[in-house]
Amino acid sequence: MQKAIRIIAIVAVVGLLLSLIIYNATKPVDYTPWNEAMTLGNKETAKHHFIMYTDIFCPYCDKFSDAVQANMEDFNKRYIEDENVYFEIRMTDMNYKSGHSNNSKPGGEAAYCAADQGKFWEFYHEALSTLYEDFHSKGIGVDKTSPKIRDLENEYFYGIAERSGVEINRFKACFDNHEMEHTLDVNTNRASSILSGVPYFAFDKFKTSGFAGNWNTTNDYEQVKLLMDAGLTSKK
Repeated sequence: MQKAIRIIAIVAVVGLLLSLIIYNATKPVDYTPWNEAMTLGNKETAKHHFIMYTDIFCPYCDKFSDAVQANMEDFNKRYIEDENVYFEIRMTDMNYKSGHSNNSKPGGEAAYCAADQGKFWEFYHEALSTLYEDFHSKGIGVDKTSPKIRDLENEYFYGIAERSGVEINRFKACFDNHEMEHTLDVNTNRASSILSGVPYFAFDKFKTSGFAGNWNTTNDYEQVKLLMDAGLTSKK
């Protein structure tokens, strides 16, 4: 009798877990842009909307974005112009919330502070380049098993911001006073209601998570194109 009860309990738990997985997998994505400073393309005329949920201190996200950045001219021509894609970054600090990186929270706040000045892409690309030079190229913070990136001081983010062309005093005021903390927290919670980790991609009917790159921007860009093309095909 006790064995039967245990079996019923296990089945109930498994059923609940499966229902949650199915619910999260089918929960619709709201395609209203979170922050238009974090987009590329023309929202009014675009035929496709590609969303990348990310975290600056997510190495798998960075592999994707590093590859795009290294091939930006081709990416813009191939997808933003020719395929008429509206490309959106949705910045979170999910790796901070999950305990994987203390840097995710200040990194996310800094990104929103830069976006507030219309300098998101400049900041984002400078952050990716700086993190690659200082850490990723040395095998630090490249995956879950590698040494973690040390906790970074505020001055590290000041340097990225200054090199990306933001008005630095305004940036410091925003960053030091945590003016974007609430926005980051709200958006991370919105993302968490749909997905369990980053990167997560939503593109028309196509949705997937993770990115299998190897820190070679040429090879990784081939993976980017496969992912983009899968999204484009899903609507045809």
